[in-house]
Amino acid sequence: MARSRRRRRSARATIIVVVVVVLVVVGGLVGAKLYADSTAEEQVDDRVAELEEILAGAGPRDFLAFNSGRSVSGSVAQQVADAGDFVSVDARADRAMIRFQPKGWWAGFTERCIVALVTDDGVRFLEPKTACVRVDPEDY
Repeated sequence: MARSRRRRRSARATIIVVVVVVLVVVGGLVGAKLYADSTAEEQVDDRVAELEEILAGAGPRDFLAFNSGRSVSGSVAQQVADAGDFVSVDARADRAMIRFQPKGWWAGFTERCIVALVTDDGVRFLEPKTACVRVDPEDY
């Protein structure tokens, strides 16, 4: 009978240890996700501020002939293409959509994309919480 009680106590102690370990691991993952989201937001906001400077005064026509515009020294097209996180341009007469995929240590926990919509009225930035490859130009 004494052995049976010891086994039950031992089993309970094992269960308690396993539950505590699982809770610590889950808590750590949730904490890392929240920290990554916060860091991502800060870095994306900083990057948007930099892109605002590059795209200041730009219009959709600056991107209609994007490939040839890249060869013009100092052009907006060249500055955009030289950006380390530049992904692609989808340009039309009335708007250009430019995607930037920011990189950081937090990329494994969260996805971000910076979408710059360039129209004759100015530049607007969107920050969908998804990878740029999943951002469909037809949606903008």
